[in-house]
Amino acid sequence: MTFDQLEILEKIVEKGSFKAAAKALNRTQPTMSVAIKKLEAEFELTLFSRDEYRPKLTEAGRVFYESARQTLLSFRRLEVMGKELGLKAAEPSLTVVIDPVARFEAIRTIFSECLADMKATDLILRSEIMSVGTDLIRKGEVDFAVTPRVDHEEDIESFPIERVDMIPVIAASRVTDGGPLSLLWLREQPQIIVASSGVLCDRTKRDDLGLLDGGKRCYVTDHALKRRLIEDGLGWGRLARHEADAGLESKKLIAIPKSLTSGFVLELHIMRHRLRPMGPVARAVWSKLSSTADELEKRSRR
Repeated sequence: MTFDQLEILEKIVEKGSFKAAAKALNRTQPTMSVAIKKLEAEFELTLFSRDEYRPKLTEAGRVFYESARQTLLSFRRLEVMGKELGLKAAEPSLTVVIDPVARFEAIRTIFSECLADMKATDLILRSEIMSVGTDLIRKGEVDFAVTPRVDHEEDIESFPIERVDMIPVIAASRVTDGGPLSLLWLREQPQIIVASSGVLCDRTKRDDLGLLDGGKRCYVTDHALKRRLIEDGLGWGRLARHEADAGLESKKLIAIPKSLTSGFVLELHIMRHRLRPMGPVARAVWSKLSSTADELEKRSRR
């Protein structure tokens, strides 16, 4: 039995077919089949039922697979530990994804302090919307991400650092008659919605964006553009309260009544992938963020 065989087994179950698993691992389908047959022959058991079109684990296969997953996880965590123990020099860069509605001021000091001691490390900040930050964490392409909370994932370590009130607003210049707003009128105004390119390409994923039923829509892929369009009177949308406060105070923006459409609270987490090795700078940053997480989250509620 080899690590390679267990990884192939894991990927077949995860992807649902030998063909998809082969593509994900950049292998040929015959190579995948041979690896599974050798594994079955070694222990004289049948891992997959051959009676169905798609591979389905047998009862013995399910028990074996669960133990294989734990073995793979232990190996990967040990590999990460070994790499971290060998990382004595400061890493050349630290990449952090930040959701555009987050107030980076809350954690800026922590990054500044840690980087001041490690002058050889560059800080790379990326602004990404919606779930893009989480996807990049899953792929192991960035060190940390400040992004909306996702469902629990075993490989992702996270904790809340900020709660952001997202409130529906519209430019006062767009409300011409000065009378009370109505649902019918609001539906005639374009709702400015920020969405990632992946969501825009898949219409089935657009229903989770807080859309107003029956209303006009304008999609953008950049939050700064969304904010500008709303402030310039091209439509309405939800902005973070700290973004809208100045406009509301100056009466350039109008808060849309809750009776017409509601706001929501966006809970931002800072997260990392447990299987991505951390150098000395990343460890220092994560340690300080972890120790001040409660204080940061409480501060955002004030």
